[in-house]
Amino acid sequence: MQTNYDIQKGQLIDIKQINKHIFHLKIQSSDFEKMEYIPGFTLNIFLGDYTIFPDLETRKYSIWNYEPIHQIIDVAICTFSKGKGANWVRTLKNDDIIYFEPPKGKLLADDSADYYYLIGDVTSLSHLYEINRNLSLHKKVFSFIYAYNQRDIFPDLDGSFPFDHYIINPLVPEVVKQKISVLEPQIDGNGIAYILGEPKTVVVLYDYFKNEKNWDTKKLKAKPFWK
Repeated sequence: MQTNYDIQKGQLIDIKQINKHIFHLKIQSSDFEKMEYIPGFTLNIFLGDYTIFPDLETRKYSIWNYEPIHQIIDVAICTFSKGKGANWVRTLKNDDIIYFEPPKGKLLADDSADYYYLIGDVTSLSHLYEINRNLSLHKKVFSFIYAYNQRDIFPDLDGSFPFDHYIINPLVPEVVKQKISVLEPQIDGNGIAYILGEPKTVVVLYDYFKNEKNWDTKKLKAKPFWK
């Protein structure tokens, strides 16, 4: 369990349901001033009032954007799983206090490559948007967002849809792999692949890049985003 000095808090200044399965939260906190932010950070949020229930469960959400002048973080919370986090977000309202651990992360933006593969499902979309916005404009990007339904795809904060997306229903990891193998371009240079989203698909794609395409595993940033 976290000690009290590890716990931060902020005010929920806006919450909107942006489609059937996605809520968009804006959290403002002076604690964010302490953060040395790197795009790709996540926020481990307590599902309730930590001061009353210190043994509360937490859920990890990607930081969609950080605005440092007013210390505001954007988060997209998906409710596909219908789990505790999905139930919790439906109870929230403007001005609620949100408790969380200091933001941190491992799947960070890395601008050192010549080109990028940004691959994931809807649950990883906000994370990939944040990575994409923080790459140099001249970088080449191959994107592949897979979803069950067209209506589950939501735009980035500026209203744009910068990624190519594909509707795959039912979701079969081998189908995702096959489509990527057909669509991916021939790009020279040093690449980095972010492979996020549905667990079985992440495993299949990781093995594809490692074993069939012979990528260096240090260049594969892979993580399942839900179970």
